[in-house]
Amino acid sequence: MSEQDQVKPFHAKDVAPGQEAADVVAEVLKHAAAREQASKRRETPKGPPKWMLPLTLNLGVLALYFLIAQPDFLVVNPLDDPRPPAEVIASTRTAMYFDGISRIESFRAANGRLPATLVEAGSQLAAQGIDYSVQGDSTYLLITTIQTETIVYDSATQTAADFAGNLARALPG
Repeated sequence: MSEQDQVKPFHAKDVAPGQEAADVVAEVLKHAAAREQASKRRETPKGPPKWMLPLTLNLGVLALYFLIAQPDFLVVNPLDDPRPPAEVIASTRTAMYFDGISRIESFRAANGRLPATLVEAGSQLAAQGIDYSVQGDSTYLLITTIQTETIVYDSATQTAADFAGNLARALPG
């Protein structure tokens, strides 16, 4: 053999044949032994901290006290409007005109139909207790009750200017 026949490729190792397989088997056995030891010393999860039981008991007793005794600071009284009734009614009519009628009419002009709800028209009056109902294809009602007086806007029998009175002049256009 010549010298060129004895030259090894650059990736050949100086290890005996079968040594790599033996190293791999040794690694696998070492890993299996480590897993075996780990499975024998399993740790159980810890329970809740020691301070949780007294805290839970105290909060439970406090909740029971609030449920049974109902102290005065827990009772919420409804807010009473300090304004005179006439001013409240005028304010409600103004809100119905600007936030209700004008938005509904703008929606009708833009879409060619009445909105299904006040929210669809972009109005916040439904949250204030003002009811809206569609009557047929082109008329609607806005109804609310302030103390003992019922305020009704019927688009079939009233115009927006009739309902608003002098407010209609305040709108531009």
